[in-house]
Amino acid sequence: TTMSWHIHVTYMLTNPGQIERTTKLREEAMLEFADLLGPEPVCPGTVADPSGRYDNGRLCMIFDHPLNITLGPFPVGEWSMFVPVHYYARVVPWYMQHRGEFSLLVHPNTGCEYEDHGIWAQWTGDVWPLDFSIFTPWTQTESFGQQLGNAGNPACVPQGQLCAAAPDPNAMSFAPEVVCCFGLTCGCERGDGR
Repeated sequence: TTMSWHIHVTYMLTNPGQIERTTKLREEAMLEFADLLGPEPVCPGTVADPSGRYDNGRLCMIFDHPLNITLGPFPVGEWSMFVPVHYYARVVPWYMQHRGEFSLLVHPNTGCEYEDHGIWAQWTGDVWPLDFSIFTPWTQTESFGQQLGNAGNPACVPQGQLCAAAPDPNAMSFAPEVVCCFGLTCGCERGDGR
């Protein structure tokens, strides 16, 4: 089951003009979604994973590296946004219509990173070959050093509990939370029934 989505905007690292223009696009996105991003638009990280890439529970911008370098599996520059499931229809069409010269990779976050970035991903624009050697097929990974389902990574929880809830129960939430159905968020089910 898809717990959330990532939108990656890709660009050429060897082209200073593209880096400048993609920075402008990120700023435009932050303005467009300011009411949904709230007062802290950048995804919070944890001690084990300061990147803020996983299980944020709210719409937020991922600032996990400078825009003049890249991280695997990307062979090109990229920046990204964390999108809870219930914001997909509001956010993804905007990026598709405003991406300009840049390509988008939109992928689910299921914990099955190989499949999320590959066979379950959607590209708008040019498709970049990713380095899948950093992932293991049909294997769910741990987010920020935690075991799936514990308090640090509530990707697999008992039926009826909240997934992607704010870590502080008193914290303001900018959207409805996702209610989990037991057994649907804990595996990398193959489309062929295996």
